[in-house]
Amino acid sequence: MTKITTKTKIIFTNFAMLTAAVIWGSTFIVIKDGLGDVHAVTMVCYRFGLAALLMGMILVFLRKKPWQHLKEGVILGLLLFFAYTSQALALYYLLAVDGGFIAGLFVIFVPILSFICGREKLHWNFMVAVILSGIGLWSVTGGVGNLGWGDFLMLLSAAIFAVHILYADSVVKKCDILVLNFQQFSVVALAGFFSILVFQLPFTVTSLDTVWWILYLALFGNVLAYLVQLGAQKIISPTVCAMVFSLEPVFAAIFAWTLGGEKIIMTDMVGGVLIIMAIIFAQIYRKE
Repeated sequence: MTKITTKTKIIFTNFAMLTAAVIWGSTFIVIKDGLGDVHAVTMVCYRFGLAALLMGMILVFLRKKPWQHLKEGVILGLLLFFAYTSQALALYYLLAVDGGFIAGLFVIFVPILSFICGREKLHWNFMVAVILSGIGLWSVTGGVGNLGWGDFLMLLSAAIFAVHILYADSVVKKCDILVLNFQQFSVVALAGFFSILVFQLPFTVTSLDTVWWILYLALFGNVLAYLVQLGAQKIISPTVCAMVFSLEPVFAAIFAWTLGGEKIIMTDMVGGVLIIMAIIFAQIYRKE
C-alpha cells in the first residue's frame, strides 16, 4: 500500500509540475503584451504584491507563523526579484518566443553552478549540452555581433533562476513552503516598490486587460506554480524537476506563435530545438 501511495504521489507531482511549466510558458507572451501598459518593474511589483497578499491570507487562515526561517525567504525573494525584473526588462527587446528559449537555459546553468559549488561532477553529456546550447543561442540571437541588451538580460535571468532552484533545493526540505512563498513574494514586492520610488517609475496601469493579466500572473504564475515547484522539490529529485520544467520554452513558443501571433522564423525554430536538446542532454547522469 505504501509503495502504491508513493508512486501515485510522484505521478501526481509530475503532472502538477507539467501544469506549472505550461503556466510559466504562457507568462512570456502575457508579460510581453502587458509591457505597453505598465512598466516592467511595476508589473513585477504588483504581481508579487498580490501573490504575497493571497499567501498571507492563507497563512492567517492556517495560523502559521509568517516570520520563521526568515533568512531563507529573504534570500529566495531577492533572487526572484532580480530574475523576474531582468526577464521582464528583456522582453522590451525580445520576441516572447526567443525569450522563452533563452530563459530555458537555466537548466544548463544548474549543473555549472552545482559543479562550481562542488555538489556534482560534470560528464561528457554536459559538453554536448554546452555545444548544442551555444549553437542554438547563436541561431536564436543571430550571432555574437547581434547580441543585445535583451539577450544579456534574459541570460542573466536564467542564471539567477538556476541559483534560486539550487538554493531552494537546499532549504525547502527543512522549511514550510507556504511560509517560504509568502516571504519570497513579499520581498519581491517590497524590492519592486522601492525600485519604483528610487528610479521614479510610473505606478500606473493604463489598460484593464493588463490588470486582469497581472491577476493571472499573481494567482497562477506565482502562487500556484511556486507552490508546485517547492512542494515537488520535497518529493522528487532536482533532476526530474529540471526535466519537466525544461518544457517551459516549448510551451512559451507554442503560446507566442498561436495566441501571441508572433511569426514562425526558421532560425528561431532551429535554435529553439537545439536549446531544448541541450537542456535534455544536460540532465543525463545528473546526481539524484
